Amino acid sequence: MKKTLWIYGDSFGVDWKVDWGWQRLLANKLADDYFPNLRVVNNCCSGSANDWGAKLFKNDKQEKGDLVIFFLTDTARQWFWQDKPYLSNLTNILKTRDAKELESADKDKYDAAMGYWLHLQRDDIDQLRFEHMLDSIRVQMIERELHLQIIPSFNLNINWTDLVPCHGSMTFSVGDAEFTDRNEMEKWYDQSIDTRANHMLQINHSVFADKLYKRFTKNEPVNLETEFKIGFLRHTDKLTHPGLCDELIEMAKAPGNTIPKHLL
Repeated sequence: MKKTLWIYGDSFGVDWKVDWGWQRLLANKLADDYFPNLRVVNNCCSGSANDWGAKLFKNDKQEKGDLVIFFLTDTARQWFWQDKPYLSNLTNILKTRDAKELESADKDKYDAAMGYWLHLQRDDIDQLRFEHMLDSIRVQMIERELHLQIIPSFNLNINWTDLVPCHGSMTFSVGDAEFTDRNEMEKWYDQSIDTRANHMLQINHSVFADKLYKRFTKNEPVNLETEFKIGFLRHTDKLTHPGLCDELIEMAKAPGNTIPKHLL
């Protein structure tokens, strides 16, 4: 039976097209063992908001029994620029290399977005909007009989009723946990972009792929707080540690580099 693996969300789901990436490891193993004609559709964008992914999820034509992975990101992100979902992380807009260009191109919209973030944003309203979005995801999952796994990118307040629970979060249980301590982590990020594909090193891509494989084939719960290798990474490994993404390393080495707009 032909199946499709749909992937939605932020930078934790983006396919960096490396053979050791969790997306390819998972798809290859599922195809080898269960779904020989498995199709993969990746609808992820770094820096995107939940409502961007939810709209794609709603509009896509999933079939009964399809596999879905949905990374849920920070609820404060706002999809204000329709054709620029990577600018949804408002706290990082000013770090983009084209921030001034964006401001000059549409100053009213830029000022409105930053004014909202600085003066009107409320966590309780963001959470309410997030809960409504989860309800719509539940309905679609049930109506289309999808095998859906929600993965929190950050620590989020999620009502798991009618959803398959996931323990931990990608940022705090895996990505940040790879560092020896918080000081090393902050130094790493101070040096511009994160050269880890999906904010984790190669060894943890295989762990993550294996957890998702067991979820879809054996219905085992996904626990992000076990089995990953943690507590080993230092900021001096930024361009030298095995398992970094070559494309990201080249971006980090670029003259006058600041955070590229599609990596936020």
